[in-house]
Amino acid sequence: MTSVHPNTTTSVATLLRTHHCFLVAAPVFGPPAAAATAQTLIAVAGMPTAVAVVTPLLEGVLCRGVIHAGSDPAQASLLKASSNFIAAGLQFLLSEAHVLAEKAGLPAPVLESLIEQNFGAYAGNTSKRLTSGSYLPAEGEAPNSALELAMKDVCIGLDVARSEGVRLEIGELSMSAMQEAKRWGDERGKRLDSHSVFGVVRGKAGLGYENAGVRERDGVEEK
Repeated sequence: MTSVHPNTTTSVATLLRTHHCFLVAAPVFGPPAAAATAQTLIAVAGMPTAVAVVTPLLEGVLCRGVIHAGSDPAQASLLKASSNFIAAGLQFLLSEAHVLAEKAGLPAPVLESLIEQNFGAYAGNTSKRLTSGSYLPAEGEAPNSALELAMKDVCIGLDVARSEGVRLEIGELSMSAMQEAKRWGDERGKRLDSHSVFGVVRGKAGLGYENAGVRERDGVEEK
């Protein structure tokens, strides 16, 4: 299951109970490539007996691990929203780190080596999405993960936070950058990746939207 607002999950679960059915919310954590090799994580939440039925169909078959989030299906959706918030914040933070490195003359591969070895595989993969240039897909290519979906996902987290009287400033910062990236892409007729906040951060630092990876891929000379 993709990212769904916890309130939507609750509404669906309530409707299903009127028909003597039970919802097991099971959001997936990880990119499509990880799903193809059963390397994602899946969170499950719902009636314990229903969860017990579906869990053997998930672990080792569709995913590498199952996280049990409780008996309320909405809790799994809330966990997914929290994960999306972490991912968006990490993208923005690593974008700033790479921009600082480039401005100060630190080679990107050196920083990326630190990120991989000190902050783990997930951070390392996020860094590669930036340095490889996949944040700005080549002409005619679809993004690995669409910017619009990332905006929807972060919006869910921000909405939940507002309903709880909490302000998520990093989430707001990430959303603002994604909105700016969306405008940049729309003006040029380009579909952008969820990591395209990198281009926004680069632009604000006086660098071009396209990094070395994009320029090399597209045969564009540095301005």
